[in-house]
Amino acid sequence: MRLSLFLISALGLLSGCKKEEAASSIQNTRWMLVQVEDFAIGLSSYSPAFNSYVQFSADNKTNGLAPCNSFGGTYASGSGTQLRVSVQASTRATCAAQSIEDRYLSALPRTVRYELSGQELRLFDAATAAPILVFRAAE
Repeated sequence: MRLSLFLISALGLLSGCKKEEAASSIQNTRWMLVQVEDFAIGLSSYSPAFNSYVQFSADNKTNGLAPCNSFGGTYASGSGTQLRVSVQASTRATCAAQSIEDRYLSALPRTVRYELSGQELRLFDAATAAPILVFRAAE
């Protein structure tokens, strides 16, 4: 009986670690935007040193740079690779890449899960099988 209780407790602790491990795997990395839906991102509106990105902090906050504006908000991770991103607040400058920025910032809160493959992060919504956003870890 004691052994059963110990095993159940140990499994509960391990499953909790698995959730933390999954969420922490995307944290504290600058994820450089490389694709918005079916559109590949080649250059930034700013300069090569300031490409669009997103970061997920350990305190469940997001921050980043879209093609025209900086942004920030929050996120929540669930079991496994579940991920919810809030609507992001952003500055309000306009630029030639405004349509891509609008697609990028509207895709973030549609996220329901993510996949990590090497240095690549893919975000998915509930409606499509293809990723809605693709990022690469900054070097």
